[in-house]
Amino acid sequence: MINKNYPISSHYFPNLIENNAIYVDKTQFIVPLLEKKNNAFYFLSRPRRFGKSLFMSAIEQVFRGKKDLFKGLFIYDKIDWETFPVIRLSLDKIGFQSIGLEEALFLELKEVAKTHQITLENTNSSRCFKELIEKLSVKNQKKVVVLIDEYDKPIIHYIEKEQTSEGELNRDILKSFYGILKDSGEFLRFTFITGVSKFSKVSIFSDLNQFNDLTLDSKFATVCGFTEAEIRHYCPHGLIDLAKNEQKTVEEIMGEIRYWYNGFSWNAVDFVYNPFSTMLLMEKQKFSNYWFESGTPTFLVKLINADYRYVIKDVKINSNVYSWHDLKRLNYLSIMLQTGYLTFKKHIDGDNFVVNYPNKEVENSFSEMLLGGYLHQHPAMMSTTVFDIQDAFNNKDIDGVMTILKGMFKTLPSQFFFEEKDKTDSQGNTTTIKKAVNENFYHAVIYLIFKMLGVRMDVEVSSQEGRIDAIVETEKQIYIFEFKKNRKAEVAIQQMKDKNYAAHYSLSKKQVYLVGVCFTMQKRGISEYLVEAI
Repeated sequence: MINKNYPISSHYFPNLIENNAIYVDKTQFIVPLLEKKNNAFYFLSRPRRFGKSLFMSAIEQVFRGKKDLFKGLFIYDKIDWETFPVIRLSLDKIGFQSIGLEEALFLELKEVAKTHQITLENTNSSRCFKELIEKLSVKNQKKVVVLIDEYDKPIIHYIEKEQTSEGELNRDILKSFYGILKDSGEFLRFTFITGVSKFSKVSIFSDLNQFNDLTLDSKFATVCGFTEAEIRHYCPHGLIDLAKNEQKTVEEIMGEIRYWYNGFSWNAVDFVYNPFSTMLLMEKQKFSNYWFESGTPTFLVKLINADYRYVIKDVKINSNVYSWHDLKRLNYLSIMLQTGYLTFKKHIDGDNFVVNYPNKEVENSFSEMLLGGYLHQHPAMMSTTVFDIQDAFNNKDIDGVMTILKGMFKTLPSQFFFEEKDKTDSQGNTTTIKKAVNENFYHAVIYLIFKMLGVRMDVEVSSQEGRIDAIVETEKQIYIFEFKKNRKAEVAIQQMKDKNYAAHYSLSKKQVYLVGVCFTMQKRGISEYLVEAI
């Protein structure tokens, strides 16, 4: 295969083909979408930078009859090529932030109408949309194709800014806007809508009975993202060059890429690599957190930090959790699934799954973001502390580890150790109540710091007698931690002995240590600790 350039941010299908860029052929997924000849309506949710806009661009060129662009691709000789009028809207590019969604939609529709030499009489966006579809169909004597990309951007833009009232207003506008598709069915050939979020059918698409959601459809599990076979086929030169740079074999480097960027799934059977990170890896020939660093919603970190969540792994859920239902009562699991920070890892039964982080890039980076949220600083600022702790562990200096942690808590401002909540009485009087943070704050900070060490780290590990708070495993030692608040360190040690936590590692040849750690508000952090070798 001829070496081609790697597309990083191009979402326009013709550009990739005309510029000899790599295009991973996904046209086999377009063919079944064309089988329904009238008023076919499809929806697809995928995380940002996962290829859904590029897939839609390919669909657009199919309906525009641009057969020559598809030479050598799966679809080329699989369909009867025909030209249809196309309306394509990208809601992330219409300027709703400055002029409001209603006005932005209206102006965008006028621009689309202008390209088709159509004059719109209505001034309401929904009625304009319906008028445009009907006039375009009549003018061309053909049914119309409607493609809407980033359908949910006017909603999630305000969730990220924690302005849910604006998000709710835009949701209602969009519900009316998309609702006209039902009444326009006789003029529609094909409708395809994509976005990051999957709002419940009740809240957005309640009027669309013909709605066909491909999001969790196993037949479309690999429509976005790269399979391993696709990476090997389309990027052989990049793999060879990377292997040489890393002084490894291609198989070894493939295993490393798998560890970093693979693991995304929407059915817990078929797994794909992050396309954005994979292409940047091939381009730059260096492993890094490319996708994560390209944008992480801060509101999600705040939502998780508010409940002192820090262990987000192997969670059992029903797939219905995937949909958002209430903008003011956000579910962190739903948001993390839709945005790609969690993925389906194992199917239990029916609609029940186990979800987890997809890969190293997401797990490590998201954990660092959570730590930054707890400490109100960028995790990079913790790098010196982390290196010191790492050296102490490697030198079997657990006293040094605890001294560093105690000093770290001492440097935190006093407000970190208190929560303020407003309480309103029956007369409407509001009082601000301050109380000490719960034990999970300390658990979270220590766990997330340990996670940055690069050593094996487990938390809330199940044993026959209970759940172990945390375990750190180095090359030669295993440290079993039990955390207590306002208690004595001896209590923590005795609990680990009574429940025989060390039995969990009875077959290991490594030295096992029990570490009891206690927190108090008076000390604003670690008050005492004890270490016992087993």
